[in-house]
Amino acid sequence: MPDAGPPTLDPGRPDGDEQQPAAAPARPSMFDDPLVRRMTFVAAGLVIVFLATVVGALVTGLLLPSGPRTLTEKEIAVAGEAVRAGSTDPEVWGTYIAALVDGGQYGRARSVIEDARRSIDDSGTAEIPLGEARLYSAQGQYERAIESVDEVKRILEADLETRLASGGRIREAALLDGLHPNYDIAALLKAYALVELGRHEDAVDEFTIFLERNRGASDVLVDRGNANREAGDTAAAEADYREAMRFIPDMPQAVEGLESIGVTP
Repeated sequence: MPDAGPPTLDPGRPDGDEQQPAAAPARPSMFDDPLVRRMTFVAAGLVIVFLATVVGALVTGLLLPSGPRTLTEKEIAVAGEAVRAGSTDPEVWGTYIAALVDGGQYGRARSVIEDARRSIDDSGTAEIPLGEARLYSAQGQYERAIESVDEVKRILEADLETRLASGGRIREAALLDGLHPNYDIAALLKAYALVELGRHEDAVDEFTIFLERNRGASDVLVDRGNANREAGDTAAAEADYREAMRFIPDMPQAVEGLESIGVTP
């Protein structure tokens, strides 16, 4: 077989260097495409907007512990904003006052009560004296709370009488609806104030007013049972505890009440 001879040298290279294959042309980058570049910039912009939103939320308190965390805090925020926006709805003001009291903001609640007296007509709901009763009770001023409750009752009784005297559909609606639900709430507030003052027999009467239209309130049945027990009427106390257990079998507070009067649950 003939000799293949020495390898062929590239005349442009130094002797002894073998010829290398030509390098492949550079592949185009995806970022060379104008559409891809625009999409990249848009995505980056969205990320920036998102981060700015998060920072803004942090600054405004939506993601911090200072933001609304409980139902009370939410009611303060929502009802408070409605009041500041000029609402004349007595129930909105009442919700705001109640939430402030529940949140322990007594000074602010007093200020809102005074503003409400100048801003709204609550002759059909008695929200202002009811809010005042809540505030006095929370502050341990039980005698003043009772005075405010009695004002609530007078306002709502007068409103019912006015509607009954109107005749027609207004009278029919009044007969159907009866006293405004705030009447029941006021009676309950008065009952607890009377318990705090040691006037248990009077408290039983107020608990009864509430229970006449809220028969399934097991916790209030237990509270009336406790008032009956303190007033010395163990038979009535037992009846209340057992009625509470009819709605919630083995209710711990009712069981404890029965045991406290020496009765087997």
